[in-house]
Amino acid sequence: MKKLTKHYQVQANQTAVKMGSGDLDVLATPAMVAMMENCAKDLLADDLSVEQTSVGVAMSVNHLAPTAVGATVDVKAELLEATKNKRSFSIKAFDKEQLIGEGTHQRVIVETAAFLKKLK
Repeated sequence: MKKLTKHYQVQANQTAVKMGSGDLDVLATPAMVAMMENCAKDLLADDLSVEQTSVGVAMSVNHLAPTAVGATVDVKAELLEATKNKRSFSIKAFDKEQLIGEGTHQRVIVETAAFLKKLK
């Protein structure tokens, strides 16, 4: 199956304190999840037409270890299953060699214009 690895540097605005998800100046879980979702989204980019995009619909994640501001996080996404318009991924995040997070993610491919018409 398809795989992609992306590298992210932890920014000061991505800490648990700044994002409001905790009391420490370490990578916030929501920021790690965003990195994971971004990697999966980019893995699908070549499979989409210009009229399409993908949207995240499910995420199950475990945040296993703290990561300091300035550290590089390597996120590895692997496509596990592809049905008509749904894609399932395994995603892992590493700080150097240490596994800091892992989970599964699902995205759905949609027609951008039709999806945006659902906004009220």
